[in-house]
Amino acid sequence: MQIQTGTISFNRHRGDGPQRHSAEVIFPTGVTQATAILAGFDVAFSPRDDHHLGKLEVRLESSIDPLAPRRVNVDAIFGLRDWSGEWDDNYEGEIFFTVVGE
Repeated sequence: MQIQTGTISFNRHRGDGPQRHSAEVIFPTGVTQATAILAGFDVAFSPRDDHHLGKLEVRLESSIDPLAPRRVNVDAIFGLRDWSGEWDDNYEGEIFFTVVGE
């Protein structure tokens, strides 16, 4: 078993959501299976003022590059909005993850 950690940052955004950003994790040796695990997150409306949380979505997906089995691609899906039902407020955050590979 091999373990790597990483972070995916989401800059200030508004107008739609959820967003998808990616990171590549490189293992010392090739892996045949990999799973990304949510280790934590720091998310907020931006600026950090008095909004009421309506919807928070944080998900991870992982895949191994078939041509380079040391490389695991991690996609983070993140969205944050209030109860208005619209993505009309600025939001930003960081997603922290751990990838376990075998």
